[in-house]
Amino acid sequence: MIELLAAASIGAALLWLVVQPILAPSAAAPVDLDPIDPEETPRGQALLALKEIEFDRATGKLSEHDYAALKLKYSAAAIAALDAPVKRFCSNCGAALPDRAIFCAQCGERVSR
Repeated sequence: MIELLAAASIGAALLWLVVQPILAPSAAAPVDLDPIDPEETPRGQALLALKEIEFDRATGKLSEHDYAALKLKYSAAAIAALDAPVKRFCSNCGAALPDRAIFCAQCGERVSR
């Protein structure tokens, strides 16, 4: 009799663990930990273009003259993007953060440096 009671209580606990998320779903929305694709930033685009022209030159698709002109153009763009202030974003909600922020103004989470 005790085994039957123990098995029933374990079964009820397991059933509760399975059904509870369905009956009372969490209010937390899924968090996108990487809100910005690095290749979509001006810096990422310039660096990607530099990689592509290096590859095109190595495979013979670009002449030395075209390669030099494109490298000069995209190197200047990459340097300008590196000199621009870096924007930070909250890893919890994706809101933009000021440079010296310790907490996110949107969700209140502590942010990493």
